[in-house]
Amino acid sequence: MGLDNYGYGVDYFGYRKKFGVLVPSTNTAVEVEYNAMRPEGVITATRPCVIPPFVVNTEAEFVAMVEAISAATEPGLKDLLTVKPDHVVFGYSAETFWDGKQRSDAMFNKYNDMAMEIAGCGITFGAQAILDAFELYPQIKKVGVVSPYAPIGNTMVEKFLNDIGYEVVRMKGHNSPGPVEIAHEPFAKSRELVRQVDGDDVDAILQAGTNLYFAPLADALEKELGKPVLAINTITWWHALRSNGIPDRMDGFGSLLREH
Repeated sequence: MGLDNYGYGVDYFGYRKKFGVLVPSTNTAVEVEYNAMRPEGVITATRPCVIPPFVVNTEAEFVAMVEAISAATEPGLKDLLTVKPDHVVFGYSAETFWDGKQRSDAMFNKYNDMAMEIAGCGITFGAQAILDAFELYPQIKKVGVVSPYAPIGNTMVEKFLNDIGYEVVRMKGHNSPGPVEIAHEPFAKSRELVRQVDGDDVDAILQAGTNLYFAPLADALEKELGKPVLAINTITWWHALRSNGIPDRMDGFGSLLREH
């Protein structure tokens, strides 16, 4: 066979799907957790929205960090789309909740339209993926939330959840001192935050903040607490898989990816 006869079909290792993953440049957890949940034949091509390694000691500094991510998203997405992905997964969450559902929907539509125009693919956005995931658990009405955020970030998560019809009973944040340091938070500390927001009046635990390692911890906590514990990276990865006809279920990351 001559070399000209081989042709060009699909990505050699991503022969089922090639997912473009957009993350803040300070993020390490998304790529690690997505690849841990990656079925055979699905690959991730991770590209950054470039932001500084902020110091976040005040709410104003937290807002500045979110605004920097927002400003870096469009150029970052355009860079990512040069890989010609089958789908784009947004590997950040604070910006997707900001100011509630109306703004979130507008941002989703803006970036989805851009991805469709440039690469002919859709996107997964954290806030909208949560809505789809929660619909699989009809028992969920009241939620406890944990995150790495400052209080203003938690307020934005609560606003979005209220907008889509869920009551936030309690929420706690690590208040991490910077976007890099979010990935340094230990499981023991996250466990304690879950303990503080849990109770008989809580139907499920939601973890926000994509640079907070949590997916395998969510699986353990579900078994201990006897209720859904949903990690944001699992939610967005599950959404991307199912939106693209990948039905593979996987143990070790919670009921969402194992049962749905």
